Amino acid sequence: MNKQQDFIQQQIQASLAVKQTLLGDAELLAQIGQACDLLISAYRKGNKALLAGNGGSAADAQHMAAELVGRFYIDRPGLPAIALTTDTS
Repeated sequence: MNKQQDFIQQQIQASLAVKQTLLGDAELLAQIGQACDLLISAYRKGNKALLAGNGGSAADAQHMAAELVGRFYIDRPGLPAIALTTDTS
């Protein structure tokens, strides 16, 4: 393996380690479930998701809003969402 392949493998292994840690954290998994329940409840009440972030997280917020407005895994109507950090540059 060359240095580039070693680096790529290390990055993938680091990502897997984070995911394994998350799987073992019952409290964090419960909090993620609660966040999902809150978002579903908001949509059922006719509300929208407001997302924000700082720096790279602002880009994540824009991406998440786009996924909700468009579609993610299944073909469905768009869900109302706004990234509050849109066009910050």
